[in-house]
Amino acid sequence: MIILSSLGTGRYREARYQSEHHAEDVTTGLFATVLHKWHPEAKIKILATKAARESENGRYLQEHHPDFELVDIPEGRNEAEAWALFETLADPAVLPEGERVIFDITHGLRSLPMLGFLALSYLRVVRNITIEKVYYGALELTPKGGEKPLTPVVDLTPLVNLLDWAQAAKRFQDTGDARLFKALLRDKEHHGLNSLADKLTQFSEAMVYNRTREASHVVNQLKGDVSKSRKAVMTHKQTPFNLVFDQIDGAIRELCTEDVSDGQSLLIAHYGQIQWYLQRKHYAQAIALAREWLVSFWLWKAHGHFDHEHNELISREVAEDWLKEKANADKLRKMSWQEALDAVSNKPKNRDIAWYPLIKLWGELADVRNDFAHFGFRSNPKSTTTLQRDISELIARIPAAVRPLGLELNPHTQGNAS
Repeated sequence: MIILSSLGTGRYREARYQSEHHAEDVTTGLFATVLHKWHPEAKIKILATKAARESENGRYLQEHHPDFELVDIPEGRNEAEAWALFETLADPAVLPEGERVIFDITHGLRSLPMLGFLALSYLRVVRNITIEKVYYGALELTPKGGEKPLTPVVDLTPLVNLLDWAQAAKRFQDTGDARLFKALLRDKEHHGLNSLADKLTQFSEAMVYNRTREASHVVNQLKGDVSKSRKAVMTHKQTPFNLVFDQIDGAIRELCTEDVSDGQSLLIAHYGQIQWYLQRKHYAQAIALAREWLVSFWLWKAHGHFDHEHNELISREVAEDWLKEKANADKLRKMSWQEALDAVSNKPKNRDIAWYPLIKLWGELADVRNDFAHFGFRSNPKSTTTLQRDISELIARIPAAVRPLGLELNPHTQGNAS
């Protein structure tokens, strides 16, 4: 373990430091010696500018604590010097891979605590550094008067937890994966938060593993847990979660359905999942579910539902065969998307024409889905840029494809049957 402290040029006043976590108080002018007393097994490294090393403090340190290692750093006068400080801390000779660090922010330049903490935050991820403790010897909080007053040592370690919250929130914002919240929310005395943590994990895993029906089931329960947890009394360590309630609520609102036995409501909720994937750039899952959704829509039109549990006559194979046959017919194969829309807009007497846009879309979705499924190992694979564009455009066509058949959707997943 390493105690990482710093040295300034000012005159250090002797103080009697006390911490609630250590029975023994220590009288000294240099706070690093307090930590050395409390953690004798740790190696001490002192960040020092040239001016600090050559000051009275530097001479005192080298005379009385030759075992303390001085690490040269710039003064941080500009951006270049700030980055030079980072490079110093990133040097494996200063902080080796997997090292445990106690960070002391008591002395030194006032910019050092922020610059040092930001550097440690990054190394925590890429170098597997563990920030064991963050201490501040609060000399200015020493009580006035009295004989040998005690100077408090402020333990800022719990705030390191914010780094975990930031990482969890960022992953959720970017990908929709809420699993990192689970460990942060866990509370042996708070059943409601534990339930919320479990449901967030179940929902995230259902979406990751393409369990559409399971996600629909869990998200309805999750909605209730979010509502209850808003009113819960949280510990200080859990309060950062208050800032992401609205984001979670917004992410799942359009995926919920009041009645999973109602085919139309469930169809709309599954369309919400397509949008959920697309908005988070999970293109492979978005296009795969979009294709399955069109099959579900066909079954809903034929049977009032698309789940075999609700109707034993339901067969996805039958639906796919019908769509494939129609999509491969010469007339539709040669027809463009716009021509399919125009055919419907002419209000034909032949009701089958109302299916033209959906059939055309199903064929194009199938082609793009297959491009993904083959990982580019087929003739003339699409580029990543083309795939992103095509998937976004094809999914945007879904509302127009189903409108002639009686379902009104918008890109934000709200829908009504006509």
